[in-house]
Amino acid sequence: MAAEPETPTEDPPEPPSGALDAVIALYTTERDKLSTLAAERLAILAVQITYLGLAIIALGGQRPIGGEWVAAFSAAPLWFMHAHHQILVAAALSRSRSVMLLEDIVFTRAALPGVEVDDVGHRAAMRTRELATQPRALKAQTLVAFGGIGTALIAFTTYALIVAAANSAWTALPVLLALAFYTALAVIASIAWTGTLRAR
Repeated sequence: MAAEPETPTEDPPEPPSGALDAVIALYTTERDKLSTLAAERLAILAVQITYLGLAIIALGGQRPIGGEWVAAFSAAPLWFMHAHHQILVAAALSRSRSVMLLEDIVFTRAALPGVEVDDVGHRAAMRTRELATQPRALKAQTLVAFGGIGTALIAFTTYALIVAAANSAWTALPVLLALAFYTALAVIASIAWTGTLRAR
């Protein structure tokens, strides 16, 4: 029985005509969600700053409202909001990678002559936001911004413990429990930030 002639290898089929439209729609959705995450992060920072100011006023009296327990754990809401902020940052980094991948597809299909992909859209913006590619002045501003948040959080936590200890003692139960609580939260936050930065 004669062997059948081999069928020549065909080129892979072209993607459907509507594929680019679907990619653009997905890209637009991802960009919108990334913007929403940025707005949520700013909102949390605003709430943290407001709470910080009110808490400092409340602890500034001769005896804090609610006694040593309230004073010792008054920094807890800031740590909870900080944890939520970390989740939003991690989500934003994931969305950012998704946006860049989709944008690359759109850019490749657009075939813009003489235009580099790093000069377009999200990649161009990331050059001013990523610590590795930022100009020196912006690197300093980034360190000031994130370092300031951490410094304010730790400073107020220390202040709350000092106020609580001043009205009882450093060996008082609320102070010791709060100290252990904040130490655990600081360790968890450090591990979370390390994992987030490695995953970007």
